[in-house]
Amino acid sequence: MLMKILGKQIWYEIYGAEHSGTLLYLHGGPGASCLDFVNQAKALSENMRVVIFDQLGVLRSEAIAENECYNMEYQIELVEELRKLLGIEKWSILGHSYGGMLAVLYAHTYPDSIHKIILECPSLCFEDSAKSTAEYLSGHINSLNNKQASALCEKIKSADYQNKAEVVWDLSTLLSYVTDMELRFYLHGISFEDYQASMDGSDITDEMWSKGERHLTKLLEEQPVNRVMMTDNFLPMLPGIAAPMLLINGKYDPACTKNQIEYIMSHAQHVTQAVFENSAHFPRIEEAKKYTNTIWSFLDDE
Repeated sequence: MLMKILGKQIWYEIYGAEHSGTLLYLHGGPGASCLDFVNQAKALSENMRVVIFDQLGVLRSEAIAENECYNMEYQIELVEELRKLLGIEKWSILGHSYGGMLAVLYAHTYPDSIHKIILECPSLCFEDSAKSTAEYLSGHINSLNNKQASALCEKIKSADYQNKAEVVWDLSTLLSYVTDMELRFYLHGISFEDYQASMDGSDITDEMWSKGERHLTKLLEEQPVNRVMMTDNFLPMLPGIAAPMLLINGKYDPACTKNQIEYIMSHAQHVTQAVFENSAHFPRIEEAKKYTNTIWSFLDDE
């Protein structure tokens, strides 16, 4: 379904509308869409209402114009307006990967709109995640005998990036060299073929996917002073968030690093952790039933 929010057409779906407690899913990427969360939305909707949506400029939502301003704070305003339009007093939020940044920023900005927060394999400091991912890919990159790829991998691991947007593009380029699709998509418990089969992309066109590049580019454009950037470190926001928090991380996930996990667990006010031993970056797909039960258990007392 499409809904006009702040003058923009945003695609969304609601599962389990008969329930009172609501969970909002914030997808990663940037630009990955909520397509691969549909199966979990259906499973979770046995006990709760689940709202999923494609962020502005992603897949089925309205494209971002070339001369249009777009940033993370604008996305947060879209999320808050969606809550109001749906008539929801408070909801819980679940952010995956980059969506974890959005979840933290939303909870920081609108604490009275939140019941609980779930961070699934969050990347809350992109440069730290990129360096960890380069380390994770090192063996494969070196096996390619490609000097350019190896040099880029070493750069990401060791460089002190002054231009934080540069590390985003460097990691994107490094991933383009990766020929092992399980590694490229940070998978452990399932094959790439199983990952693809877990979502229905039959109605998604190449044109829809192509929107995501501008979505990312806009997020990396230079912003006025004091604007929040996706390349910022979001970890320092955590101590100021009072809502109960659940950290879900896959044991083999390179993006949600040891450093970030330790910070979350020692600085968030009310946090519990669920480690998925046979997962990397997608526990909701790699260990689907355990994931559903973990979410239900955490949100059970709403």
